[in-house]
Amino acid sequence: MENHHTKDPIYTFDASVDDDDDGIPTLNDDSLNPSPVIEKATIFEEKTRTRIATDFSKEDAKAVFTIDGEGFDVILSENKGKIYFSPMSVSGRRKSARKLSGLLRSRRPSMTESSSDDGIALSSLFGVHVKRRPTTSTSRSDTGLCQGLVLSMLERKNENVLREKTLFMEHPSTFKRPRAVKLFLQPYAGAKNGRSLYQKNVLPLFQHAGITVDMSEIVHNEYVKQAMTHLDFEEYDCIACMGGDGTVNQVLDALMSRSQKEKGVDLKVGNSAAASPVPLGIIPIGRTNHVAFSLMGANDIMTGVLHIMYGHFQPVDVCSIITPEKICRWGFNSQYGFAGQVLTYLHRYKALGSKRVDAATIKALTKAKLRSYECEIEYIPADNQRKGDQTPCTTGCGICMGASKNDNITDCITDMVQELDPLNQSFTSNTSSVIDLPQDTPWRTVKGKYMNVGLFTIPGRSEMSPQGLCKYTHLSDGTLDLVLVKETEKKEFVRHLKRHGNSKNQNDFPFIEVIKVKEVRFRPRYPTGWNYNDHDFSEIKYQMEREGSKAQNQESMEVINDLDRANSISTLDISDDDDENSDDEQKEPKPQMLGPQYRKTFTEIEVERRRKIARKKEEKMKAREESKMLSVWNIDNQQVKSLELDFKVHHGVLAICACGVSPLSEYEDVRTSWLS
Repeated sequence: MENHHTKDPIYTFDASVDDDDDGIPTLNDDSLNPSPVIEKATIFEEKTRTRIATDFSKEDAKAVFTIDGEGFDVILSENKGKIYFSPMSVSGRRKSARKLSGLLRSRRPSMTESSSDDGIALSSLFGVHVKRRPTTSTSRSDTGLCQGLVLSMLERKNENVLREKTLFMEHPSTFKRPRAVKLFLQPYAGAKNGRSLYQKNVLPLFQHAGITVDMSEIVHNEYVKQAMTHLDFEEYDCIACMGGDGTVNQVLDALMSRSQKEKGVDLKVGNSAAASPVPLGIIPIGRTNHVAFSLMGANDIMTGVLHIMYGHFQPVDVCSIITPEKICRWGFNSQYGFAGQVLTYLHRYKALGSKRVDAATIKALTKAKLRSYECEIEYIPADNQRKGDQTPCTTGCGICMGASKNDNITDCITDMVQELDPLNQSFTSNTSSVIDLPQDTPWRTVKGKYMNVGLFTIPGRSEMSPQGLCKYTHLSDGTLDLVLVKETEKKEFVRHLKRHGNSKNQNDFPFIEVIKVKEVRFRPRYPTGWNYNDHDFSEIKYQMEREGSKAQNQESMEVINDLDRANSISTLDISDDDDENSDDEQKEPKPQMLGPQYRKTFTEIEVERRRKIARKKEEKMKAREESKMLSVWNIDNQQVKSLELDFKVHHGVLAICACGVSPLSEYEDVRTSWLS
C-alpha cells in the first residue's frame, strides 16, 4: 500500500481540520470537533459525493493483502476516511459478512465507526507499524525483509471499557516468496543431465528473482541425511530437491526426521508427528516423478521452479513407516507384491535405459512370476470412509480444506487408550471380581492372499498413469487409502492394470477392496512345510541317543522306587567315589595309544563330494521357493526389504511448493502395448 511517510516505520493519522478549495473544513474525527463544523462537513460530503465517485481510482491507494489466510483487495480512501476490504475469492465473498464481522469489524461499534458501514475508519487508528523479519539476532527492528503492516486501532469492550485491537495484513506476493533456498541435486537422475539443466535453466531463474541458492550434489545414499543434521533452518526459506522420486524420498525422510528431533518427538511410542518448519520444493528430472505429478499436475522442470519462486504452498499428508528394529522412515506411497517385483526387476534391467520399465513389467507378469502373497493386515479404519465418492483431488479441494485439524489430537487419545487397555493385562485365575469391560477395539484384521497391497497418501500420477494409481486419493484429508488386490486370474489383473491409463476407475472390480485407514500393521505369512533332505541326520547316532535315553530313564526309576534307605545311601556313596576317581583321572593325563588310522577310499571321497553338491542345490532351491512366496516393499520407488512394517498417516505436517492439479485438466488415454 502506498504511503507518503516512508522514513519512519511508525505512522500516525492526523485528526486536525483541513480546508478544501472552497474553504470548507473537512474533518477526520467527528468526536473531536464542535457541531457547526460537523454540519459543514456533512454539506461538503453531499456536494462532493459525485466527484469522489468519479475520482475514486485516482485519489485512493489499493493493494492486495492476506488477512488470516484469506486474500483481500484493500483500498485506502482518504476522501471517505476509511479502509475498505473486498474478498478476492468466491468462497471468501460468501464468508465476507461473517469474516469481516469477526475480524475487520468489532462485535461492538468503535468510537468513530458506524456499525452499518463496512471497513475501518481512519479516525479509529492510532498507528501503523511495518513488521519486518530480522536477518540476524542482532539486527535492528527497522531492517530486514518486510512482512506486512500491523494496524493498531481503538475499540470498545463494553460501554465504559476501551481496548486495543491489532490487525496484521500480510502481502501474499512479496512476503511469502523465499529469499534463500537449499537445493539438493541428484546429477544422475533420469537422463543423467542434472548438472547442465541446473546451470542452464534453473539457476538463471533464481538469480533473476533475487533468490540465493545453496546447491549440494548428492554423492551417496546417506549424504542428504548427514547434511540435514547440520543444516540451520533459520537461514533458508525452502528446502528443495532436484531429481526423481528416490531423491524426493531421501530429502523427505531427512527433513521429517530432523523436524522430529528438533521438537523431541518419538514416533516409536505412538506420538503424533511435528510439522516441518520449512516447505519442500520439488524440481522433477526423474523418469516417473509420481510425487511431483500428483502435486503439480505435470513433471515440468520450469513449473517446479516457478512454484518455489512464487511461494505456492500445498499442505500434504505424510506417512511414517516403522520397522521391527524401531527405525522410522517417511514416505508417500507404499506397495507390496506385484509393484515390489516390478521394482526388483527394474534394478536388474538398468542397461535397457527407458525400456527397462516395460521389460520389468513383462517379467513380473509372466506365468512363473505372477502370483499372490499371503499377508496379515491390521488397520484402524478412518471416520470418514466416503464409500462411493469418486471426487478427484484438485486445486481448492473442499474435502482437503474441510478436513479436521484435530486429527493429531484424536490419534494421541487413541494411542493413550491402546497403551492403557486393560484387556491387554494378564489376570490370575483366582480373581473373584467380575469387571464389565468394553470388548470393542479400533483395530480390524484381514488375512488372505493378495496380488498387490497399496497404501496411498497421494494419487501417484505419472505418464503411464495420468490420473494416478489411486485416482480418488486426496492430498490432505488425514487418511490413507488401503487398496487390497485379491487373488484373481491373470486376465482380470491385466484389465486392472490397463485402467491406470484411461479414465475408468481401476479399483472398480469385485476382487479389489479400498479402505480409508489411519494406521496399518503389515505382517507377511512366511512359507512353511518345505520338504527337503536333512543331510546332518545319522541313523546310528539317532539310535544310540535313543537307547541311552531309555537306559537313563530306567536307572532314575530304579532309584526312585527303591525304598531301602541304606541301599540308596550306599548308591549315593558309590556315585561320589566314582566322581572323585573320575576327577583324579582327569587330573592325570592318560597315555594315548597310537595305531594305524583309517583312510577313506577314493569312492567314499567322491560320494561325499557329490552329497555336498546335492546339498547346495537343495539349499538354493529352498531359498528360491521362499523368495517366490515373499515380495519386497516399493516405497516411493525405493526398495525396502524389511517386510514387517507399521504405517501411520500424519495430517498436513508438510508444505510442498505446489498448487495441486487444476480442475480443468484434460487427460488422454495411454495405451500400453506391452499389456496386450
